[in-house]
Amino acid sequence: MELGISTACFYPKPLEQAAYEAAQMGVSNAEVFINTESEFRPDYIEALRELLSTHGLRVTSVHPYTSPMEGQMLLSDYARRTEDGMKMYARYFEAARGLGARYFTFHGERSVIRDRDAADIARKVDAYRRLCELAAGQGLVLAQENVAWCKSENPNYLRMLYEQVPELGFTLDLKQAHRAGHHWGEYLDAVGDRVVNVHLNDFDSTRSCLLPGEGAMDYAAFFQRLHALHYSGHLLIEVYASNFADRAQFRRSVEYLEPFVHGRVKAAQPVG
Repeated sequence: MELGISTACFYPKPLEQAAYEAAQMGVSNAEVFINTESEFRPDYIEALRELLSTHGLRVTSVHPYTSPMEGQMLLSDYARRTEDGMKMYARYFEAARGLGARYFTFHGERSVIRDRDAADIARKVDAYRRLCELAAGQGLVLAQENVAWCKSENPNYLRMLYEQVPELGFTLDLKQAHRAGHHWGEYLDAVGDRVVNVHLNDFDSTRSCLLPGEGAMDYAAFFQRLHALHYSGHLLIEVYASNFADRAQFRRSVEYLEPFVHGRVKAAQPVG
């Protein structure tokens, strides 16, 4: 397992500044959160890759700014919009390949959308298969994330996708599981051997997103489960800029996680 960071931690700083900040946190992997159309132009992607390489950061995954619209863009019954959405995401996948990413994080439909019948579900599953094929053409795995306000908050929905779309990977986000009222173990029960990426964060009884080690998350149990699954992928800290005050606080969280990542600790200790 390898520890990394999401550039989303530094939003709304411009992406290149966020990448620089990420490189100062003592990790070597990053998820790049693309924030606007101009940030997946080929010239910008080339410059960003050079910047990341200069600072010793490898790109694990890419996260699109259009996540809140993916259901409408890619999974609705308006065929022309779906085709336009597929073309847009093909460009995303090309940009992700240009950054050297292996995974592409996907949210999918909002939970308020109801499937009308079996044919409706089949059409959406086919769209997932198309997206996976487009991603694979750029050497990527499409990775469905569990998101509290999306259908993916439901482990049973993820289990359906697991069965219907064998090419699909999964991104597990701990805070999103907590916000959805589910234990993270429910998601691993549903899709555990297809998890390719993990978003690390923490929470307590009043705050739903904190740096790892600053809340109630049982990281000892979590890492025991990952080791039992023989998970060997990436673990990316993803919080909001409001969740930490300075680099020192963030680095303490990195230091807290490292013994778990390398299997050197059996019980959680709070951040210093």
